[in-house]
Amino acid sequence: MNCDTYNGHPNYRIGQTEAIAQELAAWLPIRCDTLSVAFLTEKTICELHRRFLRNPDPTDVITFPADENEVECAGEICISVDEALKYAPQKRLEEELTLYLVHGWLHLAGYRDEEEKERRTMRRMEQKALNFLTTQLVCRLSVKKR
Repeated sequence: MNCDTYNGHPNYRIGQTEAIAQELAAWLPIRCDTLSVAFLTEKTICELHRRFLRNPDPTDVITFPADENEVECAGEICISVDEALKYAPQKRLEEELTLYLVHGWLHLAGYRDEEEKERRTMRRMEQKALNFLTTQLVCRLSVKKR
């Protein structure tokens, strides 16, 4: 799997995305040959949220599944660094961003979270994925201030 990372936040550089994606692919394969992960500002994620989901509010993760008709399959996970920072006092930023990446991955694997039962399943799968990652050489994203 190829993993392209876009660091679109002016204050942070996030790394280890490809390594985490490789670990997640071993744990729970997805149909994508190429994954794009974008770390964005609140302003940018709000614009995407408004444009594609008709909701202008901030959100943590937006996932765009691969187009099944494309020859080169690609899925995209857009992550709000600013949203993660809101929770950073309780958790380290690396852990929160890794959770968001896992959440997006689960969406690409077909998990949903619109209904309460789906949300409970999603939370259980997130915890299983994070537990799996703690056993791996690269267990979370790296974050550096610019």
